Amino acid sequence: MALSNDNVSYAAFLSLDQGSSTGSGFILSFKGKEYIITAKHVLFDGERLRCDSLLITSQNHLGEIDDAKTVVIDEMSEIKIVKSHDSDIAAIFLEDENHFRVEQEGKNIISIQEDNIDKLEDIRIANNILLIGFPTSLIIEGARFFDVNRPLLRKGIVAGINSKDNTFIIDCPVFYGNSGGPVVEYKENGEIKLIGIVSKYIPFVTEWRNNRESAFSRQEFSNSGYAVCVPIDEILTLLSK
Repeated sequence: MALSNDNVSYAAFLSLDQGSSTGSGFILSFKGKEYIITAKHVLFDGERLRCDSLLITSQNHLGEIDDAKTVVIDEMSEIKIVKSHDSDIAAIFLEDENHFRVEQEGKNIISIQEDNIDKLEDIRIANNILLIGFPTSLIIEGARFFDVNRPLLRKGIVAGINSKDNTFIIDCPVFYGNSGGPVVEYKENGEIKLIGIVSKYIPFVTEWRNNRESAFSRQEFSNSGYAVCVPIDEILTLLSK
């Protein structure tokens, strides 16, 4: 199954402890098993789990809420999770149905397959990318600009590759809630491949100093429009083991 822009329901909205925190992720089918992939920091604060329960919603950006697939994990401490030691990426195993329940099956929900994936070594600078996620921090109380359950899409390019840190950079602004969201690359042959997940935005820092007392200073952080992403290589290596 080739990826296209018509159905991005493999993207997953993660609501921790009934919305106390949120993140993005995606559904991965790997060697006959199903996983939810996301950024490690979405689920963990150091080694401590951030939540007791998790609601996972997958819905195409063109679909209705009745078309969504919803999975509930009531006891996160009971579910199997594998996380990278060095990279900001983790996988939730959806294999033991005693530890999660499917509340709604959904309609036309797809997952990322092994042949939909390219590794870091296959990423090409300046190729177009598509970021898919759920930036809940853009929601303003009293104003409804978008449906939080539907993924928002954003285009950019591969701006840089940092092989030493096993990361790549996109020229695409991300916001709180985008963490863990899938990034796909448009290849020269027309194919679309998943290449990684969003880890964090790169800030632009402005420092202000008092012209009479240089010891008094203030820093302001703004979004530079660039983001750090983790390639899918690391989690595939862990899952293979």
